[in-house]
Amino acid sequence: MTRVDEFDNFYSSTFAEAVQVTYAVSGDRQVAYEATVDAYRRAWRDWSKIRDRNPISYVRNEAWKLTALSRGTHPLRKRNEDDSDTELLTALHGLAVDDRRLIVLMTLGNTDLEEASSEVGLPAEEGIENVTTALSALETSLGEGIDAIERRMHGLSAVTDSLPVPSPADVRTAARRGLRRNTIMLVAAAIALIVGSGFVATEGDALATSSDLPTRQKFGDETPDVKLDARQVSADNLLSAKQVSALDPARTWKVTSTDEDVTNTTPYATCPTKRFADPDPVKVFVRTFDAAGPTNERVAQSIEVSKSDAVATQSYERLVQWYSDCEHPRVELVAAYTVKRPFGDFKILKLRSHRQPERTFTVGFSHSGTITSTLVHEVDGARGPSTQAFARTLNESVAKVCKDSGGKCSRTIKVMRTDPPPTSEAPAFLGIVDLPPIADIDKVWAAARVDARNNPAATLCDRADFTNKSVSSVGSRIYVLYQAKDLPREFGVAETVARFRSTKKARAFVDTVERRIRTCDDKIPSARIDQTSTIRGPGFTGRIWRVGFDISDKSKKRVYYRTAIIRRGDDVAQVTFTPAGKYDISQRQFVKIATRAGTRLQYAEEPAPKTTPTPKTTPTPTTKPKS
Repeated sequence: MTRVDEFDNFYSSTFAEAVQVTYAVSGDRQVAYEATVDAYRRAWRDWSKIRDRNPISYVRNEAWKLTALSRGTHPLRKRNEDDSDTELLTALHGLAVDDRRLIVLMTLGNTDLEEASSEVGLPAEEGIENVTTALSALETSLGEGIDAIERRMHGLSAVTDSLPVPSPADVRTAARRGLRRNTIMLVAAAIALIVGSGFVATEGDALATSSDLPTRQKFGDETPDVKLDARQVSADNLLSAKQVSALDPARTWKVTSTDEDVTNTTPYATCPTKRFADPDPVKVFVRTFDAAGPTNERVAQSIEVSKSDAVATQSYERLVQWYSDCEHPRVELVAAYTVKRPFGDFKILKLRSHRQPERTFTVGFSHSGTITSTLVHEVDGARGPSTQAFARTLNESVAKVCKDSGGKCSRTIKVMRTDPPPTSEAPAFLGIVDLPPIADIDKVWAAARVDARNNPAATLCDRADFTNKSVSSVGSRIYVLYQAKDLPREFGVAETVARFRSTKKARAFVDTVERRIRTCDDKIPSARIDQTSTIRGPGFTGRIWRVGFDISDKSKKRVYYRTAIIRRGDDVAQVTFTPAGKYDISQRQFVKIATRAGTRLQYAEEPAPKTTPTPKTTPTPTTKPKS
């Protein structure tokens, strides 16, 4: 590969990330854009020096130096775009500069703590302490947990995605012609100012990488037309115990079995209903690993070889669906990630079983040509392996297959927190896997469609009616813990999703609901409104309340509902949870439910038909849950 091709591939695959990181640090889109373009011009001029020394770190540092002297990045002068998360940017600018850069690098820059600390110029131990303090400050400032903050950080990409990307040739030409003469003088001044204040590391520190981190191959090694040759794939392409040990280096790992039997039908993981997603595979390989010592930690890797690309694609989609539709008692989908690669992204899902002992499942999926691969890690407790370590191991598993089947596969990856994949049934609504465990009930949630004209999610305060002329389509579902005999009939979750004829009408409807709830205790003396929260994610916003009603004047007992109204464009969802005595959830758990409902609204692409009237009886789940 020529020097030009090498730089062009690097530039094309990293520019979007670099602009996003610079914008999050500086708070001004135009300043971030200009600084990032200039940083790549410097990178091309110094390419022979930095090409093998983590060049993206070089670019980010140069862009940061350029923004440091810009008047546009001053908190009192920065130009906030209409589509920016100004509350988040303000909270970030309230942090120390190094702390802000650490958080941005770890959330948006695809770096772990050690790499981020090195780039900022801090010892790893100091980086850990700074990040912990900074995250706590952000949580206090924004009134949200780490997961919500991380989601909002990734949401900043919407501000920079529309920026034009200069061609690599233009960047190289500008660098050669010396069009950056004035900018170089500014950078020199910035370096003197920043180093004098102790803000950044030396160039050697900024470009240093830890010896125990995996070596990154050069960008562009993988070609977009790679079709893996299944004839070359064998059990030798499976991971080794040494490679799996990266998921938990404190343990000693060993291979417990390697199976190539296509007739074996026993699932090797929790959520899948079958062992293989391809009903008629050409070849299959399943290897399991166990960790030594007093632990139930295990790993399973599977490779399925299909007869055609089309069949393999269907198998891959079926694999992901098994987990996004997972229906097991007390199993909850915790997080979803996309592993961005130059060619062919991966998916990672993290689920948690709240049975005793609590158990965490991390699952990765990849697909190329006729080959589909899955990696599953299971461990007791609420923490699995780091997402970065899991993504690297997943990429290693693909690299072995790719190398031996005729491809040149890049090891360059970027891990991003993303929304969960859609469920197969009613994707715009909450899925079974979105709902939390309740008390000690070991039963699975089940969903049923009900008549939306009698909105089951409405409370006495909001009286939300989705049947007016502003609504083009509407549907409702209720969720119950199937076969849980001890629960009162009133217990459950209800959700109504409606599409309005315009965003303006949807916003007006939400404003009306919020006003009714806000003034409810003035109109209904027995009503009490408390535990209010605001949620926000990429493309959606929402409000949450706990609504209480006194049962009688003499009794001090009160019944409660938790309700949320969420809007995404012209789509609106109302979610209401009705507790019963000890069978309740916390406000934090309900915030997670409402936030997930907001992310699910993105799948409401087609208007759902209005439901027809049904008898007012207890609904029967549409599918019998697994026990």
